[in-house]
Amino acid sequence: MTTVFHSGELFMQTESVVDKRADKMGNKLIRNSIIAQHKKFFEDLEYVFIALHDNNGRPWLSFMQGPAGFINSPDEKTLNLNGVVIAQDQLCLQIGENKRVGIVGLDLSTRRRNRLNGNFNNSKQGNVLSIAVDHSFGNCSKYIQSRNFKVNADNNQVGNPYEHFFQFDEPNINLIKDADTLLIASAEKEDGNLDASHRGGKPGFVRVDNNKQLSFNDYPGNNFFQTFGNIHNYPHIGLMFIDFNSGDLLLVCGKAHIENEGHSENRKFLPRRIYFTLDRGLRVKNAVNGKWSPAEISPFLSDDMD
Repeated sequence: MTTVFHSGELFMQTESVVDKRADKMGNKLIRNSIIAQHKKFFEDLEYVFIALHDNNGRPWLSFMQGPAGFINSPDEKTLNLNGVVIAQDQLCLQIGENKRVGIVGLDLSTRRRNRLNGNFNNSKQGNVLSIAVDHSFGNCSKYIQSRNFKVNADNNQVGNPYEHFFQFDEPNINLIKDADTLLIASAEKEDGNLDASHRGGKPGFVRVDNNKQLSFNDYPGNNFFQTFGNIHNYPHIGLMFIDFNSGDLLLVCGKAHIENEGHSENRKFLPRRIYFTLDRGLRVKNAVNGKWSPAEISPFLSDDMD
């Protein structure tokens, strides 16, 4: 039987007893081309989140920015990105012919998101990265916090100083504890298909367990389990936290594992938790040219959700 899902995703779907529903919906919604609605969505974006492997096969989540139109889709099988990948050299991110890539487009002002993965179909030419599409699909607006974005017209930010680290210090812990938005890069296997995804919650939904470990709950979603299925097969992941006030980005890479913590009294989330152990991290100062407005928390995040 043909399916769009790999073995890790199928395992998680079966374990959660959603395999029949996921199979029906996944093979309907996950396409091998970009539909017109998603083409327009990507072309209207002013920033995008991108998952790439480093030279050790580990996934990282990074960021690209440009004026509306810096992303374009000349045909239903191609997506072009015209810009610079933040921290590409510092993290030894792999960009070139047949290298894997995953992106998630987020329009926080409308709480819309669409995901896409594939491989670069030619070597980098200037600042244009051309992606041959494998999978393209939309996600619902659950757990996305609404924010408006405005580019700094004078663009007077001072460079992008980088701070490397191997454990979380107080400023980074404070950023994580206040976070209501998390981006995740994961892969099916070493140097395998990449996925970029979004997680959202009320501030504090990501818990700092110690100076090397983070954890967060699994909220109900589309039941496809792309991220969890990848982690089941290959535990290396990358995370991104955004300082929406300063424009700093906190990029971290490490290993994750999934624990089923039994019955949950709170029916709003599942009794499953991700634990992440830090390998290395990078804080990029002034990474984003622009400012976000204060967040309007998603209506799906009620007061009884942690």
